Amino acid sequence: MHELPARELNLAEAKKKIVAFIQRKVDESNTDGVVLGVSGGIDSAVVAYLSVEALGNRRVMGLVMPDGRVTPRGDVDDANTMAQELCMETKFVDIAGIHQSLMKNLEPNKLAEGNLRARIRMALLYYHANLMNRLVAGTGDKSESLLGYFTKFGDGGVDVLPIGDLYKTEVRKMGEILGISRRIIKKRSSPRLWPGQTAEGELGLAYESIDSFFKEYLDTRAEARITSPHRKNFAPEMQAIVQKYRETSHKRRMPEICRLR
Repeated sequence: MHELPARELNLAEAKKKIVAFIQRKVDESNTDGVVLGVSGGIDSAVVAYLSVEALGNRRVMGLVMPDGRVTPRGDVDDANTMAQELCMETKFVDIAGIHQSLMKNLEPNKLAEGNLRARIRMALLYYHANLMNRLVAGTGDKSESLLGYFTKFGDGGVDVLPIGDLYKTEVRKMGEILGISRRIIKKRSSPRLWPGQTAEGELGLAYESIDSFFKEYLDTRAEARITSPHRKNFAPEMQAIVQKYRETSHKRRMPEICRLR
C-alpha cells in the first residue's frame, strides 16, 4: 500500500494559528508577554514578527546576545534593523565576558564551549523573563528539532516553540509572507557557536533535501520505513539524516525518570 504524499502546508492558515497560539499561551500563563533571542537569522526574525502581531510591540522584547569573538557584525546589524522595523524593545549583551569568566576554570573544548554559549544565552533569556513576568519564546524550527540540531537546555530550553512545526524551508517562505528582509531570508543558518559554523555545513545536506525527506517519511506516517531495515536502501547522506534523527530522540523528550512505584 502506497503512502499518500505529504500535503503542502497552507502558510496563511499557519500564520493565523501561530499568532493565536502565542496569544493563548501568554493568557494561560498569566504573563505579560514574551522574551526571545534575536540573532539576525530567519528563525528569530519570524518569531519576532509573529509575536509582535500577536501581542503588540510593547509586550515583546528581544535579547541580542553575540559573542564578539565569534558572531559576525552583520548578524548584530540585521538583528537591530529587524527590531527597529518592529519598534520592539531590545537589550544587547555581549556574552564574551561571561564565557571567558567561566572558561577560566574549565578545560578548553570546541563543542563544549559552543554549547556553553547556547546555555549562557538561555540563562540570560530566563533572567529577563523572570524580571518582566514573561515567557521565553523559542526560535527553533521543525527541521532542527527532528535532527537534534540544538543545544539541550540551551536554545532548546524555552517555554513555547511558535515555529516548532514549520520546516526550515517553510520558515523562509513565512518570512516572505511577513515581508522580512531578503538578506535575512537568504542568509545561511548558523547558531554561531564557533567561528565559521553553518548549519548545512555541519549537517552535510541542504535544508531543501532534509525537509523533503522528512515530509515524505514523517508527515505521511511512514516513519517505520526510516527505523526499519529498509533504511539501508537510502542514499548514504539520507542514512546519515536517519541516524541523527534516531540518535537525538532523547533531546525531544523530557528527562526520563527511574520509576520506583
